[in-house]
Amino acid sequence: MRRRNTFLLALVFILLGAYVYFFELQKGAKEKTERLLNFREEEVAGILLNYPQQEIRLRKEVLGRWKITHPLESAADESTVSAILAALNTGEVKRTFEGKPSEADLKNYGLDRPEVKVLITLRNGVALPPIFVGAKTPVGNSAYIRRGAEPGVLLTDASIRSNLEKKLNDLRNKEILSVPRDQVAKLQITTPKETLVLAKGEKDEWRVEAPKKGVAKQPVVSDYLTLLSRLRAKRFADDEAKDLKKYGLDSPAVKISAAAKDGKIVETLLVGNKTGIEYYAAREGNPTVYTIDEFSYNELNKQLTDFLEQEKKESPAPGKTKN
Repeated sequence: MRRRNTFLLALVFILLGAYVYFFELQKGAKEKTERLLNFREEEVAGILLNYPQQEIRLRKEVLGRWKITHPLESAADESTVSAILAALNTGEVKRTFEGKPSEADLKNYGLDRPEVKVLITLRNGVALPPIFVGAKTPVGNSAYIRRGAEPGVLLTDASIRSNLEKKLNDLRNKEILSVPRDQVAKLQITTPKETLVLAKGEKDEWRVEAPKKGVAKQPVVSDYLTLLSRLRAKRFADDEAKDLKKYGLDSPAVKISAAAKDGKIVETLLVGNKTGIEYYAAREGNPTVYTIDEFSYNELNKQLTDFLEQEKKESPAPGKTKN
């Protein structure tokens, strides 16, 4: 009986929400299909994301790369920034609630304390109307938004809201190394057990140089370089690590150095202690400590036998047997 009553109450609540949304809140709503903001992505120079707990500022650098400038300085994740701009530029206004909303209306819409305020600045110095993002509708996949000083409340697709709901780490570039694999001609992999050295020959064939010489397994080396170039942080453990010993990075479990043809080190990766199901990692010379997943650690922690091609034994000539 109790379950039945709970189900009936839930059903009544859903129906009531639907009634409020479709009949009460839609009064005075005007059908109006338009873009939320009108700009070209290449024209954008800056983005301000103002959340209740934090303000995040991003700036486009000279070479067109995005950078977080506040609350810390860090390279930004290009795809995440592009998704934010696309949501604002291609997002459509479904409806407009004309007239100035009351304080009670703003509270119902979640616009008395917006989830986020977004301000876009263009290269010519023009600031677009700020976007204030409120709550999702009780039913339907929509969200309430205000644009600049316009008195009305806009109804947009909820995907715009979800694309703007970002934490600082969501916006940070999680690339740990910048390894142009076509320029890497030498790899040195150091573990407590051994130091492996692999080098690319004249015909772009990889060989094992130490601790034993021989032909390397080409697909294994290729996969290893791919992993290094695509290695991404799971978390940012410490942005200003003062004590590497704390993370096991003073005597790393794995140290990988990639060098160019001239012998110049391109990048060096340090992998230290395990933390839960992840491992601490850092780029040598950089104070930021990341974590990487266990799969990546296992794939990076390879041994000589993983790389060295087995020598083919000669088969005895027909009719002859070994003594």
